[in-house]
Amino acid sequence: MNNIRKKLHNEVSPIQNEPLTTTRIQLKGYGASQYQARIITQPLTPFGVSKRSYTYAVTDVISSTRQILENPRIHLKTRHQLEAILTSLLNRLDNVVNVPFIQGTDPQLSKVSKQLFKNMMKGNETKN
Repeated sequence: MNNIRKKLHNEVSPIQNEPLTTTRIQLKGYGASQYQARIITQPLTPFGVSKRSYTYAVTDVISSTRQILENPRIHLKTRHQLEAILTSLLNRLDNVVNVPFIQGTDPQLSKVSKQLFKNMMKGNETKN
């Protein structure tokens, strides 16, 4: 337990409220073709890089997908694929619960929760 406390106290950068991100590879996992993933993310600015792939904020990807769906000339099959992707992204976004770590009463508990959350996010990135 002391090792965990030492690591937490030596941590310099606190966890900030980073937006939930996704990559083109993850979009392909949701059912998009390579072309669709590229078209969805093309107008977006990358949020960062994860394992040689650009990451994009999920909220930006959702708005880009909605803009593409507004086009009346999209084929029915493509429209169904994009709607399925949009549903998956919205479900992923709904799974996030904002917790005010900074406003916690116990600073030690707050630091442990930050570390736990950080480790959980790392675990999710390796699964996707």
